[in-house]
Amino acid sequence: MKNVNQIGSVNNDVMDRLVAFITTTTYASLPAEMITLAKQAMIDTLGVSIAGWREDAVQKTIAVYGEQAGNASLFAQAKKTSEENAALINGTATHVLDYDDASAGVIIHPSAPILAAITPVAERLQSSGQDVITAYAIGTEVMIRIGEIMGVQHYRLGWHATDTLGTVGAASACAYLEHLNDEQCAHAIAIAASMSGGLQKNFGSMTKPLHVGLAASHGIQAVKLAHAGFTGNTNIFKDRGFFLAYGGMTEQDVIAKQATLQFGSPYDLLTSLAVKKFPCCFATHRFIHGMQLLKTQHNLTLDDIEAIVLHAQSRSLLPLVHHRPKTGLQGKFSAQYTVLAALVDEQVTLTSFTDEQVQRPHLQQAFEKVSVHVLEEPETPVEGLLPVTLHIHARGEVYKLSVPIAPGSVELPLSADEHREKWVSCLHYYAPDVPASQFSQRYDDGMALETIARFSDWLQAVHDAVETPLLKH
Repeated sequence: MKNVNQIGSVNNDVMDRLVAFITTTTYASLPAEMITLAKQAMIDTLGVSIAGWREDAVQKTIAVYGEQAGNASLFAQAKKTSEENAALINGTATHVLDYDDASAGVIIHPSAPILAAITPVAERLQSSGQDVITAYAIGTEVMIRIGEIMGVQHYRLGWHATDTLGTVGAASACAYLEHLNDEQCAHAIAIAASMSGGLQKNFGSMTKPLHVGLAASHGIQAVKLAHAGFTGNTNIFKDRGFFLAYGGMTEQDVIAKQATLQFGSPYDLLTSLAVKKFPCCFATHRFIHGMQLLKTQHNLTLDDIEAIVLHAQSRSLLPLVHHRPKTGLQGKFSAQYTVLAALVDEQVTLTSFTDEQVQRPHLQQAFEKVSVHVLEEPETPVEGLLPVTLHIHARGEVYKLSVPIAPGSVELPLSADEHREKWVSCLHYYAPDVPASQFSQRYDDGMALETIARFSDWLQAVHDAVETPLLKH
């Protein structure tokens, strides 16, 4: 078997490199750090999906898509449906709280669509923990590397990259599990590229988490079609294809950018994945962190505040579309609400984003005190994001803070205890009467996922712990 990096070094076509990555990657080839990260990320994603299961968006999706007969399980309900519909429902649940992980470099949520797509396929195939870890690594890497070619322009145009890139990533992960050959893989990716979509205009509505479900479901559909001999244009990444349609790029742009394209060497997630500490849009997290620090340092209260002035790059502000939110969903995409919640409540948790909390009169009145300004970009391009700044006018003073990194980022990672605590808190949010020790044990089991012969056995144990007979036949 050829080494994937050797193939990539002699092949200058995006599709060929992508296919080679899918068909030559093995569990044994994964770095130990990637295996650990994959387990942590999948555990985290399942946890936030269970926490969000009772949200209206999930329940309405179940009402529409949950009745079709099938053998695929839902994450937190003793119900079975088709693989495609299970992926759609589970995917919506992974993102409904906006508590799932993020990769800031290409502004995506990598784990949610990939886990939702591979779970029903792995259940049918009785895939091992090692196979699922490998599929996860492939799917997330494809999302990010294709996104790096697209650049921030893709996001600026209004696309929700978690859907557009997630559909291609989900198809890649499922193609690996299904052992598609080179030709089938190329067709699966081409089909998936035409199923991509998702508009940022729907942020703060039920449709945003639906984007993740659609990406996962479409990834499965694309692979099934390709496996049955269905075809697409395997030149989908060339002229007038995916990159032009979604990013305005010319073929010359793509040729220039793909010169250094490598899948899995190294894996991007090792330097970009951020596991969320707060259950809201990642673009708000540095503002929240900064306000928490200033509140503690200066003993600030809302009554002290004369004005709050926030500064950030335009790319960091793009998802924050709700300046005067009225609902919990809108509050997750509001710099104004999240910074005020951090000031008033100190801890920003799942309960911070109910409609009632967002509609608190003293916070609604305080919105007028918060202004958001775009930082001027330096003349010389910089790698990564510029720090956000907070200027708090209070008691006749101005308290300033620059915040370069959000908690949960690679540079400021959650500790092992914080990972476990988040998992336990998510499952406890769904099943408050179950002892936390049961949830903690399932976390430990998940961190040994590579030793499990059937991935579905771990899922069964998780849902036994929350007293939900998920995978019982």
